[in-house]
Amino acid sequence: MQTETMVGTLTESLEDYLEIIFLLVHKHKVARVRDIARAKAVKNSSVTSALQRLAKEGLVEYRAREFVNLTEEGREFAFRVHQRHKFLKRFFVDLLQVDPETAEQDACSIEHSISVETLERIIAFAEFISYCPKVDKDLVREFRDCWLQGTKEPFLCKKEYGCGIWKERKSLSSELGIVRVTELSAGDRGYITRIIGPEAIRRSLIQRGILPAMSVHVKQPRADGSYDLLISDEEVHLKRDEAPLVYIWVAKRAEAVPRKVKPRVMTLSDLTPGRSFRVKRLTAKGELRQRLLDMGFIKGARGMLLREALLRDPIEIELGEYLLSLRRAEAMNIEVEEVAEPVPAEV
Repeated sequence: MQTETMVGTLTESLEDYLEIIFLLVHKHKVARVRDIARAKAVKNSSVTSALQRLAKEGLVEYRAREFVNLTEEGREFAFRVHQRHKFLKRFFVDLLQVDPETAEQDACSIEHSISVETLERIIAFAEFISYCPKVDKDLVREFRDCWLQGTKEPFLCKKEYGCGIWKERKSLSSELGIVRVTELSAGDRGYITRIIGPEAIRRSLIQRGILPAMSVHVKQPRADGSYDLLISDEEVHLKRDEAPLVYIWVAKRAEAVPRKVKPRVMTLSDLTPGRSFRVKRLTAKGELRQRLLDMGFIKGARGMLLREALLRDPIEIELGEYLLSLRRAEAMNIEVEEVAEPVPAEV
């Protein structure tokens, strides 16, 4: 039985070659030596030498003057490297507020050497910041505006309580639209939010590139309880004991058999960054309704969804001259209609 190649066991340069080939095949269906050389900024002869070494490792199929193909093991390896890269870049940009160009360079360097243990801790921290209801939803914005840019008053946190909420299943409530993979059907789509389970299985999933914020498309549940998925457009199979541990924020359910139903109402939670909207009405009751009204979400108010956090929650909104931050569970109580034109800037 062949042992799975672990990220970090090849040289950084060879792992880069595999990732480049993976991306070229994804985009163009084929990878050619000259395209690899252009992406790597090296000579064709350097690419040929690297491909010969990768071929000896059983990671690529290559013959002189022919297209380059990844073996099954090479494709799985490259996928894991690329998933690390994507997650780390989003973590640096969305949570640490690093500029995208620097984040790209740092992610490219760190993806090769970071241990699974450290990566798991970073993932756990991102999950905690994005989804724990006891974490202030404005924390990242305050970090950017107050801590990084400086304020007259020192930034002090007065919240001294402990939080063990992620230990409880109920914290991943249907109110947030978060479910286990095993609660999804063929055709459902969403994004990974959390992996909860035995340490050994959790680490195995992370090592395979199954990371938070990555897109998920359910291909087919199997009769034995396992699942065939597309994660970041790559085929991934979750075993029966793995599928219940992966939690998904559901973005779109598969279409059922056509029938006469009322059109689905659009809420602020459904919009993607860059989309402008007009408020139609609030469905919230009591204290939440009053708070949303006080924030300016009145009928006819117009705004734009500016950005979303690493794990898609919370979201940042421009409403008039104000910048606001909302949990998606709160945004689901604001019915809106999308408008094509951007919101006029205040004079």
